[in-house]
Amino acid sequence: MSRPVAAGAISLALIVLLSLSPAASSTIKSRLLEIFSPAQTVSSRFLAALGKGAAGIGRVLKAGAQNRELEEKVASLEQEITRLKEVERENETMRSLLQFRERESWSGVAAMVIGRDVRNWYQSVVIDKGGADGVKRDAAVVSPRGVIGKVIEVSPHASRVLLLIDGNSRVGGVLQTSRLGGIVQGVSASALVINYLPRRQEIAPGEMVVTSGLGQLYPPGLPIGRITRVYAEKFGLYQYADVEPAADFDRLEQVMVIERFRP
Repeated sequence: MSRPVAAGAISLALIVLLSLSPAASSTIKSRLLEIFSPAQTVSSRFLAALGKGAAGIGRVLKAGAQNRELEEKVASLEQEITRLKEVERENETMRSLLQFRERESWSGVAAMVIGRDVRNWYQSVVIDKGGADGVKRDAAVVSPRGVIGKVIEVSPHASRVLLLIDGNSRVGGVLQTSRLGGIVQGVSASALVINYLPRRQEIAPGEMVVTSGLGQLYPPGLPIGRITRVYAEKFGLYQYADVEPAADFDRLEQVMVIERFRP
C-alpha cells in the first residue's frame, strides 16, 4: 500500500469515527482499548522494569565510587599509621642514644645509617653526618647496646664507619668480672674473638667484655659482647674466647659518633 493511500485511509477512518454518534464512538473506542491494552500493559511493565534497572545501575555505580573513595582513605590512613610508627621508633632510639650519652663522660653526634658496603655487606656502613657536623676520622661509633666501630672516611655531610665485626677492626677489651684484658678482633657477621688472654686464668662463658679505654679511641666500659666459648692452642702462652657482639649489626639504623671524652 502506498503512503498516499495509507494516509487517505487513516483520514477516512478518523472522519467516520468523528461522525459517529457518542454511543457508537464509545463502543469503537472500547474495542480499540481492548485490542491494544495487552500491548500497553507489556509496554508499561517493560518501561517500569527498565526504570528500576537504570536506578539499580545508578546505585551500583554510586556504591562503587564510594567504595573506591573509602579504599583510598583506608590506604592513606594505613600509610600514615606506618609513618607514625616509624617516627615513634626513631624517637625511642634517639632517646636511648641521648640518655646513653648523658650517662657517660663524653659528647657525641647522633647519626642515621644511610648505606652499607654492598661488596662487604657486614663490614662498613655510611652515616649521614660528616666533617660539617664535627665528625672526625678515627672517631668511635657506638649505640646504646654497644660498640659499633670507628670512622674511617669523612666527607662534609657523610662518613664511612668500619664495623667492629670487620676482620681489620681491633679494640682493647677487658672481662668485666675477672678484669682480664685482651684484644677484640672481628671475625664474621655475628662473631668476635678476644685474643691474648692469660692461659692459666679460668674464664667462664657468659662473662661480659667491655672496652678497656686503652689507646683512648673508645671510652672505657662500653659493652662489646659476651663470651660464648673459651679455647687455647696446644702450645702457647695465651687462650682465646669467642664473643657474641652486644650490638645488632644486622639492624643498624641510628648510632652515636663520639666527639671527645675524658680519659
